[in-house]
Amino acid sequence: MLEINPDKLATRIGAAEQAIAQQESRPDITELERRKLADARSMLKVLSRIASSEKRAAHDAALQSRQQERVG
Repeated sequence: MLEINPDKLATRIGAAEQAIAQQESRPDITELERRKLADARSMLKVLSRIASSEKRAAHDAALQSRQQERVG
Protein backbone atom coordinates (compact mmCIF):
# COMPACT_ATOMS: atom_id res chain seq x y z
CA MET A 1 0.00 0.00 0.00
CA LEU A 2 1.46 3.33 -1.05
CA GLU A 3 -0.64 6.39 -0.51
CA ILE A 4 0.65 9.83 0.37
CA ASN A 5 -2.68 11.64 0.50
CA PRO A 6 -3.70 11.38 4.19
CA ASP A 7 -7.41 11.52 3.38
CA LYS A 8 -7.16 8.65 0.91
CA LEU A 9 -4.85 6.74 3.24
CA ALA A 10 -7.57 6.45 5.88
CA THR A 11 -9.94 5.06 3.25
CA ARG A 12 -7.38 2.54 2.06
CA ILE A 13 -6.58 1.43 5.58
CA GLY A 14 -10.29 0.85 6.17
CA ALA A 15 -10.54 -1.19 2.99
CA ALA A 16 -7.54 -3.28 4.00
CA GLU A 17 -9.06 -3.89 7.44
CA GLN A 18 -12.28 -5.07 5.80
CA ALA A 19 -10.33 -7.41 3.52
CA ILE A 20 -8.53 -8.85 6.54
CA ALA A 21 -11.83 -9.37 8.36
CA GLN A 22 -13.23 -11.21 5.33
CA GLN A 23 -10.22 -13.50 5.21
CA GLU A 24 -10.40 -14.15 8.95
CA SER A 25 -14.02 -15.23 8.64
CA ARG A 26 -13.22 -17.97 6.14
CA PRO A 27 -13.98 -21.40 7.64
CA ASP A 28 -10.85 -23.01 6.14
CA ILE A 29 -8.30 -20.49 7.42
CA THR A 30 -5.13 -22.01 8.85
CA GLU A 31 -3.46 -20.93 12.06
CA LEU A 32 -0.51 -19.57 10.07
CA GLU A 33 -2.84 -17.46 7.91
CA ARG A 34 -4.62 -16.24 11.04
CA ARG A 35 -1.30 -15.11 12.56
CA LYS A 36 -0.25 -13.37 9.36
CA LEU A 37 -3.58 -11.56 9.17
CA ALA A 38 -3.22 -10.51 12.81
CA ASP A 39 0.25 -9.15 11.99
CA ALA A 40 -1.17 -7.26 9.01
CA ARG A 41 -3.93 -5.81 11.19
CA SER A 42 -1.34 -4.68 13.75
CA MET A 43 0.72 -2.99 11.06
CA LEU A 44 -2.37 -1.20 9.76
CA LYS A 45 -3.04 0.11 13.28
CA VAL A 46 0.51 1.44 13.47
CA LEU A 47 0.20 3.01 10.03
CA SER A 48 -3.10 4.58 11.03
CA ARG A 49 -1.55 6.09 14.18
CA ILE A 50 1.39 7.47 12.19
CA ALA A 51 -0.90 8.94 9.55
CA SER A 52 -3.10 10.53 12.21
CA SER A 53 -0.14 12.11 13.99
CA GLU A 54 1.28 13.42 10.70
CA LYS A 55 -2.08 14.85 9.71
CA ARG A 56 -2.40 16.49 13.13
CA ALA A 57 1.16 17.89 12.86
CA ALA A 58 0.40 19.34 9.41
CA HIS A 59 -2.79 20.89 10.75
CA ASP A 60 -0.95 22.37 13.75
CA ALA A 61 1.79 23.76 11.49
CA ALA A 62 -0.78 25.40 9.22
CA LEU A 63 -2.57 26.87 12.22
CA GLN A 64 0.67 28.21 13.64
CA SER A 65 1.58 29.72 10.27
CA ARG A 66 -1.79 31.51 10.09
CA GLN A 67 -1.33 32.83 13.61
CA GLN A 68 2.14 34.15 12.75
CA GLU A 69 0.75 35.88 9.66
CA ARG A 70 -1.80 37.69 11.82
CA VAL A 71 0.85 38.80 14.31
CA GLY A 72 3.57 39.61 11.77
